Amino acid sequence: MSVFRTLINIPTPSFQIHHQHQLLLVGSCFTKHIGTYLNRYQFSVLVNPYGICYNPVSIASAAKAQHLNEFDFIENEGVWRHWDLHSEFAHQDLNSAKATAQQLYQNASSFLSKTDVLILTLGTAEVFHLANKNRIVANCHKMPAKHFDRKRLSVSETTDILRSALQELREKRPNLNIILTVSPVRHLRMGAIENQRSKSVLLLACEELSKSLPNTYYFPAYELIMDDLRDYRFYKDDLLHPSDLAIEYVQTHFAQTFFPKETIDLIYKIEKIRQALQHRPFNPNTPQHIAFLEKVQTQISALEADYPEIPFNWS
Repeated sequence: MSVFRTLINIPTPSFQIHHQHQLLLVGSCFTKHIGTYLNRYQFSVLVNPYGICYNPVSIASAAKAQHLNEFDFIENEGVWRHWDLHSEFAHQDLNSAKATAQQLYQNASSFLSKTDVLILTLGTAEVFHLANKNRIVANCHKMPAKHFDRKRLSVSETTDILRSALQELREKRPNLNIILTVSPVRHLRMGAIENQRSKSVLLLACEELSKSLPNTYYFPAYELIMDDLRDYRFYKDDLLHPSDLAIEYVQTHFAQTFFPKETIDLIYKIEKIRQALQHRPFNPNTPQHIAFLEKVQTQISALEADYPEIPFNWS
């Protein structure tokens, strides 16, 4: 019987992810989806400490928790932003903007010093240089195009940039495990052909890095969406971003790839409690519902006693 889908062979990685690990996730907006999943199931995660970033240069800088240069703040229409930060960190006051940048750096640097797993999600090989400056920005902040020169990184440039950053991190964290992914979100502002060429650069760079660096694994999120699902019904209305169902599909494969059985069993217990906590009765004051809440609290206490090393957060 024919199988009406493209089956993706996902190799077994050389490492597994446990709840005792700290995970740093950096990259495109698809990074947030994996981070949300991990956070839901009580993993210790930090997602995009400098905000969403797409190109390999900015992702490498954020992954290293690079110090934010105070001379890279810009003011436009009364709002201060930083070339290495997402627009969500904008402030109307320069001192507030600097204070926020310093706090972001300290948080990222502190978390990085204890990180066990680094997950990078590359969005595009296209980069924007500040005109007449040797400076690639993480975000153009909707500034006029005349301020920038655009170029696509080559495979060798992308590989060298990421390899340098990962080797630097490994010097500080020799046992660091690295997961590389390419975002399935399509960047069509530059055209469909340009998007495919850009993604190709990223895919080839990931292949080279996963082959040449120890404990560096390529997870095929891009292929699961583009080749396995391969249907517009798995996209949101903009036809660019994967739907919730598609994201869940990738998350399931991620868990099957990296989590040992005991981790999956714990996730199952956490999910049962989360679903119980989301239950909304018609009348919360009935003896039946009070007994139900007491039962759930007993389950929570038992789970926390079994896993004292996990700082559970049920909010």
